Amino acid sequence: MAAFEGHIQRLRDEATCSICLDYFKDPVTIPECGHNFCRSCLIQCWGESEAEASCPQCRKRVQRRSLIPNRQLANMVEIAQNLSLQEGKEEGGKGGVCEKHQEPLKLFCKEDEAPICVVCDRSKEHKHHEVIPAEEAFEGYKAEICHRLGILRKEREEILAHQAALDKESKDLLKLTEMERLKAVEKFRELRQFLEKQEKRLLNDVEEVEKEIAGRRDEQLARLSRKLSSLERIIQEMEEKRQQPASELLQDVRRTLQRYEERESPEKPLAFPPELRNRILESCDLNHLVEDTMKQWEDALLYRKLIQKDVQSFRNLQKANVTLDPDTAHPQLILSEDRKSVRRGEKTQALPDNPERFSHKICVLGRGGFTAGRHFWEVTVESGELWDVGVARKSVERKGSFPLSPEGGIWAVGMWGGEYRAWTSPDYSPLSLSEEPRRIRVTLDYEGRRVSFSDADSGAKLYTFSGASFSGETLLPYFLLWGNETQLSIS
Repeated sequence: MAAFEGHIQRLRDEATCSICLDYFKDPVTIPECGHNFCRSCLIQCWGESEAEASCPQCRKRVQRRSLIPNRQLANMVEIAQNLSLQEGKEEGGKGGVCEKHQEPLKLFCKEDEAPICVVCDRSKEHKHHEVIPAEEAFEGYKAEICHRLGILRKEREEILAHQAALDKESKDLLKLTEMERLKAVEKFRELRQFLEKQEKRLLNDVEEVEKEIAGRRDEQLARLSRKLSSLERIIQEMEEKRQQPASELLQDVRRTLQRYEERESPEKPLAFPPELRNRILESCDLNHLVEDTMKQWEDALLYRKLIQKDVQSFRNLQKANVTLDPDTAHPQLILSEDRKSVRRGEKTQALPDNPERFSHKICVLGRGGFTAGRHFWEVTVESGELWDVGVARKSVERKGSFPLSPEGGIWAVGMWGGEYRAWTSPDYSPLSLSEEPRRIRVTLDYEGRRVSFSDADSGAKLYTFSGASFSGETLLPYFLLWGNETQLSIS
């Protein structure tokens, strides 16, 4: 019996749509991957866009018009439903009968959130409880589950998108790192070749100077040696002549004196010319140049280390890719197809009044949100004089009025009646600006608890909220368009 029940359960599972978790209704097959869904479930899941869609189960890209009706699966669903009905009759409607009164569970107690029978409804236990038909409760809870499934799938899509963006950015950074590594290797190779060439030229010059010095030294030493020998001979001859007696000294004295007169002049020889000393000084200058270059390099590296600390916060500043969330937009707001621009229309649109949508103030929030880090985005004021831009807590009031201040979960600046304002508490703060900004940069420093605003074109500071209390909540880009024909766009 247990094995039979297992087969029945597997048959039910195969006949159940993974989107609505109910038996298939008008089942269709996606030919690209072979998965089956209710036709209406796929249409609701994909929306009205005519672009390519993806399989809700395996995320494979598919063509919307390629769906194939699955008649065999529809027949199997009918068989599964009949078997389930027969099983219910044979077991007395197991799971559909009140254990206490043995009556069908046709009602649902909203207070206890449990199915009950008509006898339970009349009992003292449920006398003052709100009771509705079980079918009505089924449809309501099914719709709620479908709604939450939609939110979960949207969050899953965002995570997948973040994963893809992270993977792409990491690959781009690794590619950039590899390019810089190869460039550094090549530049240092060229530098080494240049230094080796200069070293070789310098050493060749030094070697030539050394050879010239040695050659000139040997030449002059040989010349001086010859002159010294000649002088030694004359000195010896005159010493001998001086010691001779008068009769001998006077004989041939003129010849002795001529030897003295014919000797070479005792002028000081110039062994090494100034040009040779200049060549030595040129080598010294090159050495000083290398020393100065090394010192400049060391100074540059030290300066780089110092400024790294000053610019660390700017390196952590990330430009956020902000898009508008249509589920939050007030019915009078019209969003562009790329969700990068919003304007206020003349008429109120017929949109679902979901919990996320603003119904009192004419606002819209960005998608995603921030819980850490430093981020910025830029907003261009296309037209209009009544608008605000900034950030808001995710828990900001959507259905009623709320103060435009940090106490209301809003940190924003805007223009009202031709005057620029920062929405401080308890009153707003007028902004004194030298020129009217057309492109406003919003910068969020979550850990620093600051929200600052500046003119994106001139860099002029507009206002900064310091010491903001975010309470660990998710913060979302915030836009308010109060004036008619007001239009804002995200740069």
